[in-house]
Amino acid sequence: MTVLRGQAGETLQVLSDRICIKLKASDSPNRMAVMTVEVPPTGSVPPHTHAKEEESYFMLAGMMVMQLGSQELTIETGDFVHVPAGTIHGYRNDTHQPVRFLAWSVGGAIDEFFTEMSEQIREMPDGHWSVKE
Repeated sequence: MTVLRGQAGETLQVLSDRICIKLKASDSPNRMAVMTVEVPPTGSVPPHTHAKEEESYFMLAGMMVMQLGSQELTIETGDFVHVPAGTIHGYRNDTHQPVRFLAWSVGGAIDEFFTEMSEQIREMPDGHWSVKE
């Protein structure tokens, strides 16, 4: 069992986003990772896919544009999005306010990928990319 209070967790800066890992995949028998994400104004994650992980988002505050496949949708506070593995997705904050959401993935160690990115990547190349854990 894991109980974290308030802002507890491992905080990372991944590109524009501030991520706080609440549960690591290595601590879950089904390899679920859970994190809160804060996206500043103009922050974004380019379109990409995950080979193994299915990913979900629950908007806690704000509004952002999310690409899902060939669609772009506005996601607002209280909205939920599920992204199956292999689905192109990305997001951007076009507002003047930070966006906060809860994100979780099942099926791989996406938290380890984020940790590596926070240490090694300062800007993302243009175009589609794929996460292959």
